[in-house]
Amino acid sequence: MTQKIITITVGAGQARPRRRRTRRRFRVNLWTVAKYAALTVAGILLFRAGAAYAFRCRGYAAVGGEIFALFLPAIYYAVSTTARDVIEDLKNGFKPNFKEDEEQ
Repeated sequence: MTQKIITITVGAGQARPRRRRTRRRFRVNLWTVAKYAALTVAGILLFRAGAAYAFRCRGYAAVGGEIFALFLPAIYYAVSTTARDVIEDLKNGFKPNFKEDEEQ
């Protein structure tokens, strides 16, 4: 019985060399982490104060509108991103796909 020898060439696309797994490193801005941590703590404190005030007014424990204080970091992000985009649009004259690098 004869055995066939099959050669696989890398250039033909039949086999690919193994890639080394590398970890992706993300740059973490500590100021941003601290800002959102402070917003989270402020939201928790506002929620607790609002729940205590609502308990005094209602006379029973329930959760109402004070729950939205817990969403303070998300609300801050949405408002700041929207404001940044509006200011950028005002500067660029509401032109679609405006890039500052382009010469006009």
